Amino acid sequence: MTGTGEEKRMDDLLRYGRQKTVVVTGADRGLGYELVRQYLERGDRVFAGKYRTNWHLLEGLKERWPETLDIVPLDVRSQESVRRAAELILQKTDAVDVLINNAGVWLDHDTGTILEDRIDYEAILEQIDVNALGALRVTQALIGAVLNSFDQLVVNVSSEAASMTECAKDSQFGYCMSKAALNMASCIVLNGIRKRGGAVINLHPGWMQSVIGESAKPDAPYCEPARPGEVKFYTTPEVTARGFLKILDEPERFSGHMPGFVNYRGDRMNW
Repeated sequence: MTGTGEEKRMDDLLRYGRQKTVVVTGADRGLGYELVRQYLERGDRVFAGKYRTNWHLLEGLKERWPETLDIVPLDVRSQESVRRAAELILQKTDAVDVLINNAGVWLDHDTGTILEDRIDYEAILEQIDVNALGALRVTQALIGAVLNSFDQLVVNVSSEAASMTECAKDSQFGYCMSKAALNMASCIVLNGIRKRGGAVINLHPGWMQSVIGESAKPDAPYCEPARPGEVKFYTTPEVTARGFLKILDEPERFSGHMPGFVNYRGDRMNW
């Protein structure tokens, strides 16, 4: 092709199979790790946020893809850590096509109802700090690069626990409230970037085998065992990540006046 540098850049952006630049937080293991791996396998550039210093799966990916993977130390609870991570990313790129806020915690598996004296308010605050404010901190730090990209897409890993209309729980205040706050943050972020072409999608990973809120040991089991007499059906990080990538390759189907809110199969979720 002949023409100006800007014409060539647009041609590169529009051609099928172009390389995307992706940021994934909470990428040490599980869903975050799988998102990183699958983006790398198809040739994209990835910045992976690493929180657990004793988990080393990302280093294995770095050996396979040394040119397209950057591992970034990141604690989304810390404004300073987020600032340093954004600075490192922005030293290497001025455009982030897809920002995936995946880092999250679930700390109130077995807390009481409003009728019991077992509600852990410190755990509630920590979950809001990580699950809602953490995503907001990272989004604010990188929003300029997102809007400078071709895809201009912010992705928040939400949950069915955020749904007001589908709520059947009588406990787990912290996790549910934090994910509902994340969904509201998604709406407000979209209101701020829509006129610039930005989009926001909230994704529910399904009942996924995960170590969220569980032991931080490298050999921690992937899923919470079912209680006697209870049946649990799980998806896996690999399956959920594959579904997420399909959705994020055609975000215009899911994000409009409101952020998209869909599960990993692309089914729309109720707010």
